Amino acid sequence: MAETLTIRLEERDRVIRDLAEAEARRLNRAAIRADGERVVAYLEQHPQAKAELETYGTPIGNLP
Repeated sequence: MAETLTIRLEERDRVIRDLAEAEARRLNRAAIRADGERVVAYLEQHPQAKAELETYGTPIGNLP
């Protein structure tokens, strides 16, 4: 297993890192939201798929 390397960043670099991490989280949430919108659109266009979802429900682990 590789050893941990710790690098001390200056304040300016930490701010940039924090901004980059926040943007990565925002992009990830946007991608998840877009996937959900595609699923909803599919269900609206395919009544059989919507009926199956209503029959089997949503797994508890996927609820908000």
